Formats: sequence, C-alpha cells, structure tokens
Amino acid sequence: MDVLIRTRDLSKTIEGKLLFDDASFEVVPDNCIGIIGPNGCGKTTLFKILLGLVRPSDGELWFKDNIRVRYLEQTAIRSQNLTAHQFLVQTTQTDSIQQQIKSYESQLEDPAIYDSSEYEEILEKIQKLQMFDGRVDNTSRLEDAIDIIEEIGSGKLSLDSKISTLSGGERQKLALASILAQSQECDLLLLDEPTNHLDIETIEWLERQLVDFPRAIMIISHDRYLLDDLVDRVFEMRGGHIEMFDATYEKYEEQKNLRQHLKHQAYAKTMADVKRRKASIEKMSRRNRFDSQISSKMKRLKKLQHVENPIIKDYLLRFHFKNVFKSGKNIADGGNLSKSFGGTLILNDVSFEILLGQKIGLIGPNGCGKTTLLKMLTGAEKLDSGILNISRGARWGYFDQGHLSLNLDNTLIEEILRDQKDLKETDAKALLGQFNFRGNIVYNQVGKLSGGERARLAFLRLIMQPYNFLILDEPTNHMDLESKMAIEGALNSFSGTVIVVSHDRRFLDNVTDTTFLMTNTSIITYKGNYSASRLQHQKELLKTPGAKLKDMPGGNLKKYVVKKSFTDWTARRKYKIGEEILIGDHNFELYEWAINSNRLKCLRGNKR
Repeated sequence: MDVLIRTRDLSKTIEGKLLFDDASFEVVPDNCIGIIGPNGCGKTTLFKILLGLVRPSDGELWFKDNIRVRYLEQTAIRSQNLTAHQFLVQTTQTDSIQQQIKSYESQLEDPAIYDSSEYEEILEKIQKLQMFDGRVDNTSRLEDAIDIIEEIGSGKLSLDSKISTLSGGERQKLALASILAQSQECDLLLLDEPTNHLDIETIEWLERQLVDFPRAIMIISHDRYLLDDLVDRVFEMRGGHIEMFDATYEKYEEQKNLRQHLKHQAYAKTMADVKRRKASIEKMSRRNRFDSQISSKMKRLKKLQHVENPIIKDYLLRFHFKNVFKSGKNIADGGNLSKSFGGTLILNDVSFEILLGQKIGLIGPNGCGKTTLLKMLTGAEKLDSGILNISRGARWGYFDQGHLSLNLDNTLIEEILRDQKDLKETDAKALLGQFNFRGNIVYNQVGKLSGGERARLAFLRLIMQPYNFLILDEPTNHMDLESKMAIEGALNSFSGTVIVVSHDRRFLDNVTDTTFLMTNTSIITYKGNYSASRLQHQKELLKTPGAKLKDMPGGNLKKYVVKKSFTDWTARRKYKIGEEILIGDHNFELYEWAINSNRLKCLRGNKR
C-alpha cells in the first residue's frame, strides 16, 4: 500500500519543554487516525509539522510526491471582514487562491521584509493557500460547498452575512463546507477539533460524511463517540512520547487499561526491589563493611526510586464537590413560560419541573435558546410571561461557557483566593496542583491560559463552594479526555441537582438521567440519558405523518418493512407483516439477522 507520510525519530521541543521524542510512524491512504492527549501536549504542533508550517527539532520526515493535504484549524476562520460567500470563493476556487499567492509572493520581493516579523507570517499564509490549491473544476467545488452549507446550515446561515456576525457554530460549518467539498481532490485530511461549537445534530452529520470519506484522515478530538465511530488507529501523546495503538478507540481503551495494569505490576515489583535493597544496605552499613559496595548499591537504589508511580499519576486530576445541604423536593418548576430573544421566539407556553437529585441534559440545535434558559434559572434573564419558581433551599452555582466568572487580570492564585478568605497561598497552590496547574504557571494571569485551562480553573472555583444545584453551560468545552472523565466522576458522586448543556454525547450518557430537548419553541422531557432520549424521539417522529428521516437524530436511518413475521426474543416482541421499523447505526446489529434472512426489506425512497 502507498505511504503518504513517513516519520522517523521525530522530536519537538518548544521553549525548553519536550512535546514528543523518537516518534516514528506511517500514514497510508485508508487510515483514520485519532490523535489524543492532554491539552498542551503538542497535538496541534504535530499537525503543523506534518504541514511544513513548523520545523521538527530532530528526526526525518518524508512525504509522497505531490501530496494534497487539507487542514481544518482549531480556529477555523480568522478573516472577519469577508462575507461567507467570499470566504468560500477564496478557499475553493483555484484562480482566487493563485491571485492571493501571487499577492503574498510580491510582498517577498521587498528585501526589507526579511528583517521583519511579517516574513514568517507571509510564508505560513502562502503554504496554507497552496494546500487549498487544487487542479479542480472551480464552479463544481464552490457549488458543492454551497450545497453542504444548505444541508447543515438549517436555513439560518446566509452566504451574504459577514463572518464577524456569525456564531462559532456557523463559522465552523462554513469551514467544514470548504474543506469537505470535492473530497476526492485531497490525499489526507487533517482535522483539529472539528466538532468545536457544533450541535449534536451537526456532529452526527459530520460523522456520516467522514465514515464515507475516500481518503486518509488524521483527527484531533476529545469527542469519544466520534472517535469510537471513525478511527482505526490511535496516537496517544503523553509525557513526551507518542504511543501508537493499531486499534479502534474502543479497543484502544481496553489495551490502555491492560498496559496500565502491567505498569502497576511493574511499579509494585520495582518498589519491592527497592525495599529489599534498602534492607540490604542498612544491614551492610551496620557492619561497617564493604564500603564500595554500599556506595554502588545506593546509586542503583536512587535510580529505582525515580520510577514514576502510575497510580499517583492516575489520581492527579480528581474533582470532589463539597457536601451540601438539601432543598425541597422540587428544585425549580416553570409554568406557561414564554421568552423571546433578539426578536426570535425561543419558548412558547412551556412548562417543566426540575426535581431534587435529577441530572438533566439540556440538548437542542445551536440557537434554540439553551443558554438563555439557564440564565433564566439564575435570574440573569427575565421571563416575557409565565411563572418560574426556584426552591428557597436551592443554592445554585453557574458555569458559563465563556468563563465570564473569571477575572482575567488576576493570577491563578489570586483567582482561587478571591472568594476564599480563609485559604493561604500554600493551600491555593495545593488545589491548583490537583488540577494540573504546577510550577510558575500559578503566577500567570488568567487571561494567558488556553480555553481548556480556563475551563479547569472555572470548574475548580465552582466545586469549592457548597452548592446543591449546578447549572452548567458547556463545562467540557476545550477540555481533554482526562479532564472530561474527572468531571463525569465528580458529577456522578454529586448528591445535588444538575442541569447541563453539552454537545458531548458520551458525557451526557455517562452523567444524565433525564433529558430536556428544546425544539420548535417547546421543551420535551424524556426519562433517561441522551441515547435513551434519542431512541424515544425517533419512535415519536416515526409515528408523525409526513416525517422524513433527515429530520430524525442518529446515523444512517432507514425504514424497513416486515415481509415475514418474526420475534425479537431480547425485547420479547413479535413483529407482524407490514409493520415498519426504523433502523440505523444505533440498532442495526439487533435486526441484522432479520435483514439477512429477508424478513425485513428496506423501503425504497428513503430520504436521507
């Protein structure tokens, strides 16, 4: 099989910090590789090395001749003054791209440019444009990009809109449309956090596109369901190394657990050896003999004692909520609520209740008003009409997705001490250390932190208070997998009430027991987590006259008709001839035998 990229002993150090060392791997055309690891470990830097935008510190890098690479940056669109249509023209049409390249190359003709800071910036822009530059049918690729926008833009994304007026989700959709148009034109697709700012419906649409993508993919993501559905190899970046797993994400988790178990065994064996050697040295010291042997044994013992404890490492990032007092049975309830925002009706005569101990996942498309509803619960947004009651015993804590509760001018220590007058600086350092803020970073300003680091700091401040009602708006945005799992563990041990907005489906499945679906100015309540609510919602839509499959959540949904009656013994249900069943990725295995034995037939005209 052709090799697209080959690396040998690749390493990168930035400002004295080793990101990775001795990394050797190959990328072949049918690969879908998931790149995972904690924030700041060098995932984006690895992509930039593969793109030629950053030089490695050491090692060899080989590319297939004339390799064509497309790259979705984490900050997908930086040009604020263009319209959406102008952006698509610039990034999909060869003539426009060539004009931009010539413009930048003409700037390089000025000798003075080489002594300025602009030189490297111009080179980077030229290299990025060259990646977009394909020998393609200009009109066809632009039309494909516009078709994608119409499919995922929900009719709200106008191509005449200035990019500066678009939301984060709309900008991400625009960038994806440009990248995914005419997919056969590239050899390798590099995606850096492609699900950022996307709602669940669009994430599942993206999964369907990438499953059928005909070229190699390398994807940086913290979305475990996305990784589960797509990748066949996993590169885990951690502690200055890249560990490769030739496995799906699910198998990677199993293999990682096994490797961790072996590391724990090796550590226990080493510590037993340390104990034995210590006893031997003490015995020799008491006899005051064999001085040279004692010295050599001490040196070997020091080396053994520097072995990293994997158990301690596993426990470095753990969240624990303070115990809280109880409130009444109902934390909150709303009756006949209506609310408009910016001239758009988002809630119309809605009623709901939030019970003590419930963990509610609040889901719905971007722009439907989820954040507004949370702010109504905190009192930051007023109702237009209706009644909203909050229990007198409820003490709520709010996590806002913009981390507006943080003072960006404070140092990290000052931010921890801001509401904790009884804490000392040493206590603040200890708390920050538990959240992986170590060394001189604790004296940095909050404004210099990355998005994931700010999220961790905001969550630390939240759990230091004795709340019994947590109102969380995208708490895992920008967080790495370890931080997400730590928050999941904390919320599962929290005895109070939670309502959380999230587009991370596995997070919702692991944490919530109730789902509020915001759709068409109403709130539909389902018992169960995200996956359970999706199945219930699909069944309801199936019974709705005129419902189309494209309106339903989930992947690859199709209608089947029963041609020969059969019994599903797992569900203890008998299917009769003529019944219709909705089958997709989530339940295909249950019915595969019935399809293969011609008991079920796919209906023609399934509209996707």
